[in-house]
Amino acid sequence: MPDRTDFIAALETEHAAFEEFVGVLEAESSALAANDIDALPALARAKSDKVVLLSRLFEERRAFMRAAGFEADRTGMAQWMIVQGGADSARLSKLWASLLQCAAHAQQLNEANGALIDTRLRFNQSALAALQAAAQNTAGYGPDGTTTLSSGRSGRDFGTA
Repeated sequence: MPDRTDFIAALETEHAAFEEFVGVLEAESSALAANDIDALPALARAKSDKVVLLSRLFEERRAFMRAAGFEADRTGMAQWMIVQGGADSARLSKLWASLLQCAAHAQQLNEANGALIDTRLRFNQSALAALQAAAQNTAGYGPDGTTTLSSGRSGRDFGTA
């Protein structure tokens, strides 16, 4: 059976990683709210790095739980904690509950940030479409100095001589 102490240390590491991930998501949210576009690439890299770390830690937790004979879900974890008991069971239960709460908070922040990004993307796409339409219908000057309205086409029609 895998070592209980190592598993608890891994849960603490996973919890700390989720707290760091929440920090990155909060920084992303602040940057989006402040329209600080320059900060977003570094935050996206940090977010991606945290997701990779969290995925690895999750896989380690899943492997431990399966090796211990439990499912790698909330029910399996609850069953494992009941079986384990011990003097530190209250601390372990609190750690697990806090990890779940932190993960839920991270999910909410990520969804809110995604919605904000989507809204801004749609706004920018609409603004770009309006600019492109305006560019196709611009006023110009003819050879005699008179203003002409261009429809965005140049040259002659293929059907005319």
